[in-house]
Amino acid sequence: MRQMVGLVQRRGIFYFRRTIPDALRADMPAVLGTAGPGIFDESAGVSLKGSRAGREFWVSLGTRDEDVARDRARRLDGEADALVRLAKRRLALSVQPKLSELDDMVIQGLVATFRHRKLAADEARRRGADPLTREGFDALGQEIASREAELRDANARGDFTAVHFDLDAMMTVLDAGLNIAFGSPADRRLHLAFVETELEVMTVISDRHRGNTRPTPELQVSDALRTEGTPRPKREKIEASTPEQILDGWKRDQTPTEKTFYTFSSKVRRWTAFLAQRGATFQSASLSDASDWKIASLEIRSAKSVSNDIFAVKAIYGWAVANGKCPVNPFSGLKQPRAAVKGQRRSTKRDFTDEEAARILRAARDRTGYRRWVPWIACFTGARISEICQLERADITTSHGMHYFRMTTEQDSEGEGTETSDTKRIRKNLKNLSSKRIIPVHSRLIQEGFLDFVLRSKGRDLFPDATPDRFGNRGGNATKVISRWVREKLEITDPRISPSHSFRHRFSTSCKNFGVPPEIRDRLMGHSSGDASELYGEDYAISTLCPEIEKLPVPTGLG
Repeated sequence: MRQMVGLVQRRGIFYFRRTIPDALRADMPAVLGTAGPGIFDESAGVSLKGSRAGREFWVSLGTRDEDVARDRARRLDGEADALVRLAKRRLALSVQPKLSELDDMVIQGLVATFRHRKLAADEARRRGADPLTREGFDALGQEIASREAELRDANARGDFTAVHFDLDAMMTVLDAGLNIAFGSPADRRLHLAFVETELEVMTVISDRHRGNTRPTPELQVSDALRTEGTPRPKREKIEASTPEQILDGWKRDQTPTEKTFYTFSSKVRRWTAFLAQRGATFQSASLSDASDWKIASLEIRSAKSVSNDIFAVKAIYGWAVANGKCPVNPFSGLKQPRAAVKGQRRSTKRDFTDEEAARILRAARDRTGYRRWVPWIACFTGARISEICQLERADITTSHGMHYFRMTTEQDSEGEGTETSDTKRIRKNLKNLSSKRIIPVHSRLIQEGFLDFVLRSKGRDLFPDATPDRFGNRGGNATKVISRWVREKLEITDPRISPSHSFRHRFSTSCKNFGVPPEIRDRLMGHSSGDASELYGEDYAISTLCPEIEKLPVPTGLG
């Protein structure tokens, strides 16, 4: 048997063999189980990953060829060197006191380093000496999608372990010389912030994968993480971007709707006003500032409103950090208000009762235009007021004698050129992709004369009397008008009632109680079931939906 350094040959097959230092043997299985692509070449046929780690590394090289064995052993020796260095650093930190709490600035500095590692590693993979093969590129795309799904699930569940054993996360903490107690508040806060940060990073990486140029911003090391005596690089002072400049950049890059931009801008202004009261700025804000804002806001605003504020400002910070306009996202790691977390408690809004629904529908008969028909359509379709008010005459159509509504963003070209300037700027919008659907016209609507109203209508829009709001949305002003009418004129004042939405609640309840299958109820209401099958094939046929809509009863006492 011929032996070489790191090589052993048995029965003609070469093996890699290397002794593990005594002091590192106890920790090496944990190191092997947590080390990732930064140490192991995932595409290589032979690796130390998953190998036994008792007294030594012992791995079959899977070849009888000495030259091939030498090349593979040389690479495995490099892996072993990296594993030993990692184990030594862990050992050195293990003698230090364990930390259970971390300062906000330390967490932000660690987050900035972690983000830079992720972006730099992805950039290096794409900008290496050789381009990615087509197979490698496709595999990377699948890896990105899989990782993003894993992170979203972890973020929704508050599972900090999704990144706890990620190599970049481990090296970030090791480089900072911190020995953080596993499962401690510091450990959980830090790694939940890492989860959110990697989700932000995945947005940039996905954008790169689509061919867009997204450079890795220069790392700005936090003062809290600087080693004493580390020379500071001399840089030309660059004036920090203002919130207005960041909002403008986000708008040009992400192209949100006018209403979304207006909403996000107002929330950023609320946040910056809070910071100004305590002498902080948008750029210098910390996690502690974000937490204090949340707590202060909950004293005067609902949990849902505060949750929306946090979502918007956090998204703006996410874009700013990913584009090098801001050092950290102070909202990374901040928990949403408990009452606002989806699924933790049922909606506090209730349905219209039979008596209330009948009172509204009877009173609507004395009105005209959208005031006459929106309550009726909402009652018998469950559609949103915004969807109803943007209907065009062409959206009420017939197939094989069955009448139905088309909820769509498509606009009828007939009649163009005759509208006023206000009408021209209106654009039809739907809440999401699932909102595009068809809904049968309930027989009671036909009996009430709705189809006759459609035939008598002139022009393209079915409800031109619903004046558009500042964003070109007819439903905005119509919602306010109908809400005031219901509360002030009809005296339905229960705060649990939402005049613009309680018919939709009632429709859903009726579907449950009168045998409409859940999947059909979801399609009628424009909800996504989350089932992958809804992405394939055609939608439900109108002949399938008509019998289901007719199961829904007329409110008792309507007459």
